[in-house]
Amino acid sequence: MRAKSKNIFSHPLLSVCYAVMLVLELSNGVSAQGQGSNTSPRVWEAPLSIPTYELGPPNPYPALLDWQRPKWRPVYPYPFLDALTNKRTDKTWKAVYLENEYLRVSVLPELGGHIYEIFDKTTNRDVLYSNPVMKYAMVALRGAWVSGGIEWNFPDGHTLTTVSPIDYVMRTEPDGSAAVAVGDTERVQGMQWQVIIRLRPGRRVVETEVTLNNRREVPGRYWFWSTAGAPATNDMRFVYPMREAYPHAFWPVFSFPKEKGVDVSKFTDVPNFLSLFARNSTRDYFGVYYDKADWGIVHVADHREMPGKKTWTWGTDDNGNIWVDKLTDGGRQYVEFQGGRFETQMEHQFIAPHRVEHFVEHWFPVNNLGGGWDEATHDAALRINIQGSRAVITANVNSRFSDAEFTVESGGVALRSERVKLDPAKTFSATIDLPAAALGQPLTVTFKSKDGRELIKYRTDTPIDGNPDFKPATRPIPDPKISTSAEQAYVEGLAFDKKSREHEARAAYEEALKRDPGFAPAHVALGLSYYRSGEYEKAAAHLTQALRRNKDAGDAYYYLALVRRAQGQNAEAAEHLIWAVRSGHRESVARYVLGEMALANGQPVEAIEHLSQSVLLDPRDLKARTMLALAERLAGRLEVAQQRIDAVVQEMPIDYLARHEQYEIHKARGHDGKAKESWTELWRLLAREPDSVLEVAFDYAAAGRRGESRRILEEAIRRAAALPATGEVKRDNPMLHYTLGYFYEQDGDRARASSEYLMGAKGDPAFVFPHRVEEIAVLRKALAANPNDGHAAYYLGNVLASKNRDEEALSAWREAVRLDPSNTIARRNLGRALWVTDKKEGAASQYQQAIAGAPEDYRLYVEIGNLFAEMGAQDRRVKVLESAPPSTRTHTPFIQALAAAYVDTRRFADAVTLLANNTFTSGEGEDAALGLYRKAHLGLARNYQQAGGHLKAASEFAAATEYPRNFGVGRPAMQSEAREYVAAAREYDLGGRSEEAQRWWQRAATEELNPPTQPEEPWSEHYFYKAVALEHMGRRAEARALYERLARLNDEQQMLDAEPWPPTGAIRFVLAGAALKALGRPAKARVALERALKMDPESELARSQLAELKAGSRIATGRTGGL
Repeated sequence: MRAKSKNIFSHPLLSVCYAVMLVLELSNGVSAQGQGSNTSPRVWEAPLSIPTYELGPPNPYPALLDWQRPKWRPVYPYPFLDALTNKRTDKTWKAVYLENEYLRVSVLPELGGHIYEIFDKTTNRDVLYSNPVMKYAMVALRGAWVSGGIEWNFPDGHTLTTVSPIDYVMRTEPDGSAAVAVGDTERVQGMQWQVIIRLRPGRRVVETEVTLNNRREVPGRYWFWSTAGAPATNDMRFVYPMREAYPHAFWPVFSFPKEKGVDVSKFTDVPNFLSLFARNSTRDYFGVYYDKADWGIVHVADHREMPGKKTWTWGTDDNGNIWVDKLTDGGRQYVEFQGGRFETQMEHQFIAPHRVEHFVEHWFPVNNLGGGWDEATHDAALRINIQGSRAVITANVNSRFSDAEFTVESGGVALRSERVKLDPAKTFSATIDLPAAALGQPLTVTFKSKDGRELIKYRTDTPIDGNPDFKPATRPIPDPKISTSAEQAYVEGLAFDKKSREHEARAAYEEALKRDPGFAPAHVALGLSYYRSGEYEKAAAHLTQALRRNKDAGDAYYYLALVRRAQGQNAEAAEHLIWAVRSGHRESVARYVLGEMALANGQPVEAIEHLSQSVLLDPRDLKARTMLALAERLAGRLEVAQQRIDAVVQEMPIDYLARHEQYEIHKARGHDGKAKESWTELWRLLAREPDSVLEVAFDYAAAGRRGESRRILEEAIRRAAALPATGEVKRDNPMLHYTLGYFYEQDGDRARASSEYLMGAKGDPAFVFPHRVEEIAVLRKALAANPNDGHAAYYLGNVLASKNRDEEALSAWREAVRLDPSNTIARRNLGRALWVTDKKEGAASQYQQAIAGAPEDYRLYVEIGNLFAEMGAQDRRVKVLESAPPSTRTHTPFIQALAAAYVDTRRFADAVTLLANNTFTSGEGEDAALGLYRKAHLGLARNYQQAGGHLKAASEFAAATEYPRNFGVGRPAMQSEAREYVAAAREYDLGGRSEEAQRWWQRAATEELNPPTQPEEPWSEHYFYKAVALEHMGRRAEARALYERLARLNDEQQMLDAEPWPPTGAIRFVLAGAALKALGRPAKARVALERALKMDPESELARSQLAELKAGSRIATGRTGGL
């Protein structure tokens, strides 16, 4: 938010400890500008006080996919964070600071590991948008999100832990670098991510080293994006190496920097929210620059590793500006510049089993370049400004180079070659007078270090996107739908699968098999899906079918091996794995599984043979290397095991299994001091989240090391007894006891098993969300040992539902409420399960009993209200909502539900009163409450129309076009409300207020339908009514042109030729039919309108236009004459 240079002491978040630290530095002779400083990099932890709006308790109900959030990606086992509050307090956050002579970086491990601030000591400036207030808004996957800094997004956008504590480890590295590793093992898929944030000695650059690790033996689904915030000011522009960009769609494609005459690189010129993804950019940089203030920030990464380059702005219209107050206090807008693993965010991909991906990003400030840079590397940024016969060359470097080589060439002739001193604290500048022979010719500028290493090189005729053979994008033409094509259905399934939309993926794969019952790829995909859900018989059946069609289907062998191993059929599993090894298909991970099986059989030497081959084939496989160290420990090869595990911990210091194995090896070698250090650091990490303890326990159990599993669980239980629960994190999680009991039972100690099962049964069930297939077996054993354990039945239902085993989950929850009728969450889950299986009366009964047990829980009223709405039981809906206690009315979802019930029962005045007198929390792109407000006003308007109250009707139509601030939605730029404008104009005409009517006709005729920088056409009835208004105002040529545009929607090819973003669904034919009627083409109009009504029987415009056609009218509503 701060574009101008600012003294650090005026930073609104400067804590006392921060100020004291700076004073101490200055007293020790350290320059605030870092010039002439010999400060060695350092890293430390200290509190940071930031004004923060409290986040209410997490949603207690499990967020089960396709039940609460249809078509959203999985969130379970994480709870939703949807209880935003208006209570602002000064919160002390745990912060990690890194500093060298040029930069100071602050990182917030309790906030997803975000980089909060990068402070440039050479210019006394914070170069990121560092939000002075932590103010949550509903944007992230789980709801709550905050803006600012740099956010890490894996395996999805605004990810599951973006505002939650994650793991972190600080260290000083052998070269003197200060670093902190932040990361997590996410619980939806069990994949691991880590970012090492690093400041090197003498470097004015923040290095972020990213590792993505699929620890699982099956493919994961993912993307990765780094999302950085920058202050949005009038002089800010995006500096991106692209000629074309995808605006969150593969068509239309935008030109960059100018699209339809608008400079979309400038913050001030884009009225609407807009994201752009660089298309086919083969250069390594992007960033933002402030032209007037003459500074910026650069991101550099190898485009082959990180091809994604994204811009984002909320836009300067009211719809964008409203987010300022939703995300901060007394502030201004920000923009985002993002780097991604893939070219766009429209695509997710599979990450192979045990694959480890590794890449590095560089972030650094630049200043006094005179404008945006032309080239940037991790060493420097360079600008060449040629005006007439003079070239001004400016550069910033990120290290001192005392004897660098600077050359300028044209046509192979050196125009200047000299040795120069380059200093990160100073901008290099040189002016070159160009000889006549060089005028109009490309210049090449090069900087090299003393040893000849090229720091940066740029030639002025380099294509902006690095593509000498650039080809403009063309509209993608999908293959024609072939109803018999199994492959098409399968590919659709893959697209759903990559986005973790399991239900839709399975349906598409099943459709492929309907078209070709032996289609092997679909059988393999379904086999994998059922393996993931623990339905091994189904998985085996599909995989066996795949091999009948294709005996060389490599994945079928590999996944069948996993299935057979899970079923205890180890001999067959080994045979399939050996086939994979022999064929070379997934050989490294097949070797890993064979090694793990050997460990489980007590054969560490055989395990070493397999795991050594696995590591040889894939040296980055962190889990294979850890398991190899374990095997070497068991085989007595302690020194090599130590070397191996130390290397893993160095690369992934937040890995729990590696940390624990390091402890075991130190202990085995008699290194008591080092063992104690490893143990302490391990439990510092594990103390954050009990589920992490289970992760380690199941890792050891898979290798047959249940002794280690039991010991770590026992230690966790011992430590948990002394710690309080905090929010969603239960320190003494009942699953620790159940799992410990399960391992005791497997080892034949039934007495201890029974004791632990009983302890699990006594635990508090709040926020206990088991999610592993292995936990299904654990809970079934617990129930077998203690059939009266209602909690275990409830947990079992949760994990079964998370694996898409809906009928089994329903049965488990039914048993849970039978055994424990007081478990409101289990009863609500049962109600929801009955609802989605179309047993709605049974569902209503369960919800009513849940409400009896938790009468203050507003969420239960919202859900039963929606259930009654779906049942068409409007009276019951209103009655149950109005019976809710007053405490529920402090929650906007409840108020919205009651208002919706009033609208649906035509109690429009009650709805308006309720909606107008409350403030609503709306998420990104959400306008449901505003939509209800409009429906209520339109309902009132129609009532007044029917009663002849034309002026009151006009007033209500006008009210339906407003954007009251309490709904949290701003008016979009250049988006007409022509339908309501025309309705208001007519009513004013009928009420004798012709001047007022004329104003509304004028507004309908003149307001734009869509800004030029909004890629998605907002198709609606407003398009037709704008034409009606144009005709009414006598602008007949414009009216006819718009009618003709809409009429073309009736023809598929004409529509695709004319519209970059054509409409879909009923609205296409509603608009086409109404326009065709206005143009005097009744036969085509009738066909289009009838088609629209088949698609949307509730379309009022289609019904009215069709009625007029049947009555013989050829006049468009509002017309005064023919065209």
